[in-house]
Amino acid sequence: MILFVLVPASASARDLFVVCQDEAALVRFDTMRGEVTGRVSLPPKPAMIAPAQEGRLLFVTHPESGQVTRLEVANLGAQRSLAVGGTPFGIAAAADGRVLYVGDWKANVVRKLDAETGAALTETPVGREPTGVALDARRGRLFVANRESRSVTVIEIDSMHSTKQVEVGEGPFAAALDVARDRLFVANVRSGDVTVIDTATESVVGKIPVGGAPYGLAVDPESNRVLATNQHGDRVSIIDATNLRVRGTVAVGRYPEAVAISNGKAYVANWFSGDLSILDPAGGRQAAAAVKLCEGPRSMAFAGVGDAHE
Repeated sequence: MILFVLVPASASARDLFVVCQDEAALVRFDTMRGEVTGRVSLPPKPAMIAPAQEGRLLFVTHPESGQVTRLEVANLGAQRSLAVGGTPFGIAAAADGRVLYVGDWKANVVRKLDAETGAALTETPVGREPTGVALDARRGRLFVANRESRSVTVIEIDSMHSTKQVEVGEGPFAAALDVARDRLFVANVRSGDVTVIDTATESVVGKIPVGGAPYGLAVDPESNRVLATNQHGDRVSIIDATNLRVRGTVAVGRYPEAVAISNGKAYVANWFSGDLSILDPAGGRQAAAAVKLCEGPRSMAFAGVGDAHE
């Protein structure tokens, strides 16, 4: 049974969509109102999310059932399941929404998929257990964090050929692009640090100790900050994007996972406490009280018609 409360597209400049794994739901959070404005049921065990078409489309992976859910933000109740096979986990979408890049957790490949049908167009071998997938359309590169190989695979997207393996820390998971500075930040869960890769030279230029089990990353060009969630410390580390040092930490909910930034505020999904922490990255403090979301929030993305997301 699908339940969703629809609100006008003009009601919010930026809506945050949160994937709730334990509840098998997608929650819509209005960042202007600071409240949950709807939720829709998803197939079991949803994992990662990717937006496309300037926030008009959303795609959600389901590793245990080998499918990707395709949703139109204007009509979330009319979702479609794409049978892609394998164990789809990390995902990125081309800006026009026609192509998906999906990492297969068990097959150790990244597949280029038709976003309308889910059909595989081609696949490329990567390291073991690919997780975070970051698409740098400007350079025509795809960066894939390989959790069990201590590496990031660089793929040339036109040919879908791997061009390089970059060694990083232990247990790389999330990958976030800083397009303005030609950098890729990679959160290494087991070594408790963030590796910084120069995307022009595809080489490591820094390593930043952050804390216990960094899992999620977000880049904020406006405040010159990069945020990393520390699962084992219930905190978020705030990194200076210029000197690559931690400026401070902020306490959040239990077992923080994903983090996203919009209009000077950071939003942190806390898996164990099932809520959303709202932070001021520039000030290094909480900006508002936590908001109850759902059971097991794991990943999130900004979307909505007219959205100018990064």
